[in-house]
Amino acid sequence: MKKPFNDLPVEELVPQLLSEDGRSLDLRLKYIGDEGLKYVTRQDSLRGLEVLNLERNEITPEGFRALAESPVIKGLVELHLERNQLGDEGARMVAESSNFSHLKYLNLWKNNVGPEGAKALAQSIYLSNLATLDLAQNRLGDEGARALSETLTLSDLKYMDVYGNGISPEGQELLKKAKGLGKVQDMILA
Repeated sequence: MKKPFNDLPVEELVPQLLSEDGRSLDLRLKYIGDEGLKYVTRQDSLRGLEVLNLERNEITPEGFRALAESPVIKGLVELHLERNQLGDEGARMVAESSNFSHLKYLNLWKNNVGPEGAKALAQSIYLSNLATLDLAQNRLGDEGARALSETLTLSDLKYMDVYGNGISPEGQELLKKAKGLGKVQDMILA
């Protein structure tokens, strides 16, 4: 079946879309799915990868596990995962994998992440370098806002987007006043 924006197999996409210096791979809107991501995570040519864009690729926790456990891709500083299907389980994998300890930018927009995923991210010892966190259009609610407001490890965040998460005015106040989020200069709440 042909998918919009992509008629090529992932085996052809990777060398075609990898930047010349081998630091960036933009697979957004290529619909590679779980099997495609599993293929990507085994490519030795991606050892120096720093930026990976996987926006809208129909990735589920099953496929994402391969990236979280990849023996090859371990130095990402920027990871785009928007509009996939990772949910709380995928957010937990990000939070618990040392493969993501260099991340400065993480986009989980529209991934069905709920309070449990927010809690895992907020407590992650591996995400302490994160400067940008986009969790817009998920389902965090006040429970997720509370978890983020209690973070001790996301202290380097400068930008956080939690728009469209059903967070009440009280939950928004918790985030605004959170000591652990004191460096956030731009917080998108509603």
